[in-house]
Amino acid sequence: DPAGNRLPDPELHPDSTLSMWPDNRIARDAHYLYRYDRHGRLTEKTDLIPEGVIRTDDERTHRYHYDSQHRLVHYTRTQYEEPLVESRYLYDPLGRRVAKRVWRRERDLTGWMSLSRKPQVTRYGWDGDRLTTIQNDRTRIQTIYQPGSFTPLIRVETATGELAKTQRRSLTDTLQQSG
Repeated sequence: DPAGNRLPDPELHPDSTLSMWPDNRIARDAHYLYRYDRHGRLTEKTDLIPEGVIRTDDERTHRYHYDSQHRLVHYTRTQYEEPLVESRYLYDPLGRRVAKRVWRRERDLTGWMSLSRKPQVTRYGWDGDRLTTIQNDRTRIQTIYQPGSFTPLIRVETATGELAKTQRRSLTDTLQQSG
């Protein structure tokens, strides 16, 4: 609405008598149920099981945990009460996210499913308040901005680590073959 309150979508909620969401927070939509803490931060998002559908406990639940400065520090996604994904976030003293570690569910050598032992790590580089670098073990994305602004001029994506070595070898092989 003109005051910035979130309104229910009449197409998704045709029977709704709400003129706005309580506390400007969505409690449910066509796909999820939402829960918030006393600070208004999203703490849980659960798959919505439509009426008449037999509940099988296979719905996914997303849980969000924050620090005292209201920054997301831990996230989990579960299904059948088993973890599918776990993420942890790190920040610098200025409150900028500098790293993310993600563990995903995978099958081990014995056939059991569990979270990976080694996380995928993403690092973030900053120039003041401008995000300039995002890097993980496969790619590095660098953004160059117009001087003194937040307007990006160019974005460069390059391969890193083993992927870069593989690409370099294959390029060398290609050049040698073409003679």
